[in-house]
Amino acid sequence: MALKDAAIQPSDIGYVNGHSTATEKGDIAETQATEKALGKDTAISSLKSYLGHTLGACGSIEAWASINMMNDNWFAPTANLTDVGPQCGDLNYIQGEGLTRKTDYIMTNNFAFGGINTSLIFKKY
Repeated sequence: MALKDAAIQPSDIGYVNGHSTATEKGDIAETQATEKALGKDTAISSLKSYLGHTLGACGSIEAWASINMMNDNWFAPTANLTDVGPQCGDLNYIQGEGLTRKTDYIMTNNFAFGGINTSLIFKKY
């Protein structure tokens, strides 16, 4: 729905900040859905690996940080991610070193208790 609202193609998204709470079922479901919606090799990392889960604040903090990374053309890796589970989607998991990439669009995901799920797309200004 976010892609439709933004009137862009899946390939326009250069980076996804995953909700990624490090729960097996949640991360598998999110990465499989991301692969299905955006395609294989989509660049993804999780800022929660640096901040923890800030509950109600995570959406705004992660959106702000993701926008700053887009403006800097550099995306942080998921801290301490060394092995991606075999059931996870086929994505470009940013590990180790950050990813230098120029993109005009990013997506950030946030999922809340009770099924309130949000994917926001931001365009470089």
